[in-house]
Amino acid sequence: MKILYAFVCFSFLVPSILYSQCISPPPVPAASGSDIAVTDNETISAASTRWYSGPAHSLNSLTLDGGTLVVAGDLTVDKFYMTEGVIFIQPGARFVIGSGIGAGLQLQGNCAIYNYGTLEVQRNLSLESGHASSSQPNLLINALNTSVFIMSNQYLVINNADSRFVNNGQAETWGIITDAQSTKNAVCLGNNSSTKMAVLINKVPDSYTVPVGTACVHVFQFSQFFGRLTGDKGLLACLPATHHSDSGCIPFGCHPNDWGEAQVFSNCNGCGSLMLLSVQFSSITTMPNRYGGNLINWKLSAAAPGGRFRILHSPNGADFTIIDSLPAVTNGETAYQYNDNHPVPGLNFYRVDYAGLDGHYQRSQVVKAVTAGLQQLLIYPVPFRQELFVRCPDSFRAEKIVVTDVAGRAIPARFTMQENRRLVTIHFFREPTAGVYLVHVQTDGAVFSKTIVK
Repeated sequence: MKILYAFVCFSFLVPSILYSQCISPPPVPAASGSDIAVTDNETISAASTRWYSGPAHSLNSLTLDGGTLVVAGDLTVDKFYMTEGVIFIQPGARFVIGSGIGAGLQLQGNCAIYNYGTLEVQRNLSLESGHASSSQPNLLINALNTSVFIMSNQYLVINNADSRFVNNGQAETWGIITDAQSTKNAVCLGNNSSTKMAVLINKVPDSYTVPVGTACVHVFQFSQFFGRLTGDKGLLACLPATHHSDSGCIPFGCHPNDWGEAQVFSNCNGCGSLMLLSVQFSSITTMPNRYGGNLINWKLSAAAPGGRFRILHSPNGADFTIIDSLPAVTNGETAYQYNDNHPVPGLNFYRVDYAGLDGHYQRSQVVKAVTAGLQQLLIYPVPFRQELFVRCPDSFRAEKIVVTDVAGRAIPARFTMQENRRLVTIHFFREPTAGVYLVHVQTDGAVFSKTIVK
């Protein structure tokens, strides 16, 4: 494990601040004709805004002292200082904070970095107390699911209660340390985000939170806990065979492998496979559709990263056939539905399979729907020629009737309702040919079907 100087210390715990969702960043500023380009070796003071838009370019030195820097191109600053202020990195843009100073970059308060593109920090980054407060916090936010934050050989340290790291995309550091001065929910992970590190050190209970869906943390070398990591089951911990949890710190109060409510996956090689495995069916139900057929509703535990759903039907609960498929949308949706327009009389069993982009799939539970029994619906005369009468069971009133052949094709007919919609006359425009037909009746309380033979 790399040696970390000066960043690890002990102190008292501060009161927790609770958030039901990750902090949302403000929108990135739009370009205007009055943009002022950033120049080398300048200081951006309060109420000043500087922009960079263009191809890869390097500056020797830049100081942000209360102003705003908007990066809309590919900018590297070798010696970067930040006392306070705001940085926006636009989608598709890249900002590199170089290692020219040597010492770590310390954010002392009233500092915010909103990354909509790619942010690379080549020094240790510490979210310090200084003049930080609840009204002047330190914020580091990886804003989008396409945002990338890289500190490949450096540590991110949170050591006060007024600092937050939010990752909605992909983040990679050598290690994240939530020190004893940090607070609950100091690290907030968005749905389908991934955070990779060699070292995880946690000294505050429940410092990690996943308010919505699932998020993955990949720790490939070492972890140490002085408090449980999370109370959220949506956190997926990916631990390869190279990982171990420190037990030598037990005399000092640590708790090895205290991942809390996180789902821990051993011998795991990366977040990619876990995020797919996290797509589980949390529920599936079926009920008669008032407009006909059986409505199947299912919900996922997390948004699907593409792929397709297969809807399967069985008359006996054992032998299933695919009746249709639907795309799994990637806009964060977790609830889906499908209507089977042609259920068979009696029992109908349904199952939904999720097929991921790599061929992996998850299978839902089997649910059952009952299309009302044959004895409940009276159809006469049999045999018939060009007219049929349908009598609904007591307390039901017909709303819609469809007659189909076994292939599901509707047979043209005129329907007349009598006796308060309990009796329906079906007059076919043309006498049906000999064969098997299905009469589907949607009532105000149930769906009825019956097979008739001509």
